[in-house]
Amino acid sequence: NSSETNISITYGIDWSERACPTSHCWFSYKLNDLSSSQPCALVSCKDSKSNNPSEFVQCESCLLIVHTHHLIDSSIIISKIIPACRPSFSESITANEMINQNKFDRHYWLHIPVLTKPCVLCKRKSMSSSLFGSGRPSTMPSLDAMTKSPTYKSPLPDSTSPKLCGTSNGFQCLWCSRSYHRRCWDQITRHDEYNKCDYGVLRNIIVRPQWLRRIPGPSPHFRAQYRFHTANDSTTVVDNYTPLLLFINKRSGGQSGEKIYRKLLHLLNPRQVFLLENDATILHALEIYSSLSNIRICVFGGDGTVGWILGCLAELYPPLNNPPVSICPLGTGNDLSRILLWGEQYDPKRLLSILTQIPRAQSIALDRWQVSIEQVNIARQDDLLASRSFLSLINHPKFVRDRNRASYQNNRTLPNTRFINYMSFGLDAAIALEFHDRRKRDPNKFSSPLKNKLMYLNESRKYLNDFARSKLWNLSSYIRLVCDGDDLTDSIRNCHTLLVLNIPGYASGTNPWGKTSNNASASSQTIIIQKDYDSYQEISTSSIEIIDLPANTHEVYELVTLNDCPNDQINLPTITTVPNPNGRFDRQDIDDKKIEVVGLSTTHMATIHMGFRGIRIAQCSNLRIEICCPMTAQMDGEPFYLPESVAVNITHAGQVLVSKNESR
Repeated sequence: NSSETNISITYGIDWSERACPTSHCWFSYKLNDLSSSQPCALVSCKDSKSNNPSEFVQCESCLLIVHTHHLIDSSIIISKIIPACRPSFSESITANEMINQNKFDRHYWLHIPVLTKPCVLCKRKSMSSSLFGSGRPSTMPSLDAMTKSPTYKSPLPDSTSPKLCGTSNGFQCLWCSRSYHRRCWDQITRHDEYNKCDYGVLRNIIVRPQWLRRIPGPSPHFRAQYRFHTANDSTTVVDNYTPLLLFINKRSGGQSGEKIYRKLLHLLNPRQVFLLENDATILHALEIYSSLSNIRICVFGGDGTVGWILGCLAELYPPLNNPPVSICPLGTGNDLSRILLWGEQYDPKRLLSILTQIPRAQSIALDRWQVSIEQVNIARQDDLLASRSFLSLINHPKFVRDRNRASYQNNRTLPNTRFINYMSFGLDAAIALEFHDRRKRDPNKFSSPLKNKLMYLNESRKYLNDFARSKLWNLSSYIRLVCDGDDLTDSIRNCHTLLVLNIPGYASGTNPWGKTSNNASASSQTIIIQKDYDSYQEISTSSIEIIDLPANTHEVYELVTLNDCPNDQINLPTITTVPNPNGRFDRQDIDDKKIEVVGLSTTHMATIHMGFRGIRIAQCSNLRIEICCPMTAQMDGEPFYLPESVAVNITHAGQVLVSKNESR
């Protein structure tokens, strides 16, 4: 068809010079149920009820649905039959328009067959209607109305009063979600007053179309700036509004990020929502909104995605001067989200609640840590090996003896040079690496947080031998640990995982460091005894944890198998303490410019999920970990493999602002 030549569909949000303020945000329309397909919005469409989902596109901003071929039909484009979308930005604003700001803050109506929210006027969802021509009033339930009337959506551009189509029983504002029945609206005489929109419950975070304008020139670009009715309004606007930028990782949340992205395009101004692709996406968004004060950022993703955003902010802003970052957790562990009280997992039912809580969240500092890798001096490496007891090759863990595994060879690049949550070395990182490699090769099997955890357990089976032979190896044979200049290698002689913690969270909500009391004394020691019985093996174990310790000591708590002793001769194991030259440990904090070093045995790796803690080794500001052989490691949940002898140096790298949810 000649009318369809040289016309292409722009999918997603159009930032090009071709974009107009009322451009649609087209996406492929996927039907969950072919029998419930919605008709094409064009009245003139001859095939309005086609059930082929590939033929439809939907605007995620205004929910308009049309056939794809209409968008490449020049006769339809020229005649402007397709309704325009709600405005998302403005062209250069004149002086007169700046005075008359009310022309922008108007309702934008969406025609619907039945109200999903109560009518503003009559306070009901359903309305009285005549049935079967009897003239008798009847209240039709919403569900019945849905099935007896087609769902027809058609936004109305540039109107001061709704012009309703025959299939529309009501309408709803796309900005504030206020709804009216058609009959109720007809009773209103002051239409102009009722068309003023305050943007509803999300008014404080929505970017108003008049705030975002396209600046013409050889290189047209977008720039956001508050627009005031009068000069006296500037202070009020700055105080009351906290515009929100949202960044979504579509691969997070069991591949559900894109679904959330489309939902946000409808709830907010589409041009404040960004799908993460690379650093350029982040820089582009921050450049557009750099002139707006009080902006906030919300990241939809896992801990790795949050670290990515914070890294970009740290490069662009002075310390503690970046827009505060809140989190909507879409990852598997979501440890940072947990400690900042944004939740353990994403709940679609709480999306609106989270968005309204962000402006009230408290801004706090978060430490960042720099990681640098250097080659280990060969002589030092030989000394390190000579100082350790010899282990036969068969007793080495898999990550030492099996260097050619595909998962190791495919992940030999340091994922980042900064971390905000934790780093770890050893057995836990080896399991995480297998999980990470499997997810990259077969992402369809990781479609939900629950499936992710089950797959993680499945991958851990590959290291059962390392767990079973845990008495035959430990990290002190492969690592030299130096904290603030002190050699603490002997502290990890019973450890199979070494943790470096910046936050009190690890592995989906555990706290390996544990709580520390600043007023610890010998008289306040509390011993917790937990017994575990295995009915199949007839094994009983007893675990002891020191909650509060005397000053100048730190603990090593042990789990002891008691099945070798008669039941009447069971004695509690003695508690081992070693001197701590720096005095008692301070309370762990995310902004104290210190990191906590913790050791985990294979037993600890299980018991930390039951509320126990690991072996506290040190709190320090400078850490050096010398590795004399290949080693698995992870940084903020991103695992990698160190194929040769290196030294890992960890130092403080400044602070960034994050948001803590005080509403929970």
